[in-house]
Amino acid sequence: MKKHRLIFLPALCLLACIEGRAAVVELDLEKLTLRSSHIFCGEVIATESEWGDFLGLGRAMITKVKIKVSEVWKDSLGKRPEITREAESPGAPGKITEITIRYLGGRIGERWQRCAASPTFSRGEKVLVFASEFNNSLWTTGWFQGKYRLERTSPDQGRPGADGAGKLLVRGSQQLPVKKPMEAKALRLMVRRLLLERRSSGRGTREKRGADR
Repeated sequence: MKKHRLIFLPALCLLACIEGRAAVVELDLEKLTLRSSHIFCGEVIATESEWGDFLGLGRAMITKVKIKVSEVWKDSLGKRPEITREAESPGAPGKITEITIRYLGGRIGERWQRCAASPTFSRGEKVLVFASEFNNSLWTTGWFQGKYRLERTSPDQGRPGADGAGKLLVRGSQQLPVKKPMEAKALRLMVRRLLLERRSSGRGTREKRGADR
């Protein structure tokens, strides 16, 4: 019985998840993209759960997920302890090689916690992640809305012009900003377009303010 109480002792820390996914603010792809400081693809190479403070409410299980990055769609300059970069030239920020993100919930020994609003990650899983700062670390943006499984389709050797590698798919669903499975290449173009539109909009606003002075 004592073990059971220990499992649910930090329930106060899970107030954000108490109503499950219904409590999460729904994001579309534009909001998900613009609110994220980092967007990247990679493979989960390690997970580790530990007790930590959650928004000053008390202790909760928080899982750290280390991801080996294969492709970066959005980057934010500046040093962060969760990000490992490979220097390419003196003075340059360097290419991201690993990122560690966190989610609420996990397992420590025989004790576990599960938050309905949190995504889960498993070692060896290929993922697309939209991440932003939360609780002094990098977390998935919009809780479960910021994590997608990547899967490669079977090679299409019979189709003319096929490279035999198969297509890389992002596993979207109706509950997520990416509403259906689609090619990663196509989604990346959509994300890039949103970022370019935001930059153009910001530049236009700054130019108008300068003209009004």
